Amino acid sequence: MKIKIIGSGCPSCRMLYQMVVNLKNEGKIEADVEYSKDINKLIELGVMRIPALLIDGKVVSVGLPMNDEELLNTIKNE
Repeated sequence: MKIKIIGSGCPSCRMLYQMVVNLKNEGKIEADVEYSKDINKLIELGVMRIPALLIDGKVVSVGLPMNDEELLNTIKNE
């Protein structure tokens, strides 16, 4: 699984990235995790809010980050 967070580098974007990394480090998910500040990619995807959470190239969440449980459920359901 490939998880990508796209954002501007704002605190919410960095927090979502760190939450995903923590889930990986805790062994709750197995994934390659990447953070990108490529705003052009957001435009290409039609995303107008940040952070954007992509799993295997599919946008699964935009905007305010979720709590740990919601994030884990979102990732596992993809």
